[in-house]
Amino acid sequence: MKANILLNVEVVSKKNGRRHGLVKSLVVVNHVIRYLVINPGGVFSKAQFFKPENILDVNYKRLVIESEKVILKAKGQKVKDYLDEAFPLMDYPVVDKNKESFGHVVNATIEEGTFAITEYEISRSFFDDIDHGFAIIPAEELTYKDQVLYYEKDMYDLGFKEQGTGIANKLLGVK
Repeated sequence: MKANILLNVEVVSKKNGRRHGLVKSLVVVNHVIRYLVINPGGVFSKAQFFKPENILDVNYKRLVIESEKVILKAKGQKVKDYLDEAFPLMDYPVVDKNKESFGHVVNATIEEGTFAITEYEISRSFFDDIDHGFAIIPAEELTYKDQVLYYEKDMYDLGFKEQGTGIANKLLGVK
């Protein structure tokens, strides 16, 4: 399953049909999705999030949970305790072994049942994505540290650079 199917979908309780809002972000710890965030919280509101194990059904329009009892509501320090050592999945910066920034996370492949991330899709730039497509990096080659994902290799390593899936290649054929 792709991670983007879990984002911007309406969260609905199976028990009473109540709508709780849209999933705004996915929280990842050690390459596993730990929480889906409905409301990140603020000065006057509590954060609302739930564990992916509570998902009964999901499609591009809605995500069904058993009831609103599975939604965790917390504020201030409690939110920090829940989300310690976590990072939001999408748009997260990625740097190579030389600490050069070369892209950001645009999607990920998730194992159903465990919600472990097996690979990340990295966008390097708009034009590079059109020409070569997104880079796909196995999760074990990325490390989260100091609010950055570190790629263990150089950004120009052949295995990373040659994807051959870009729009230009599909439209114009292989060079």
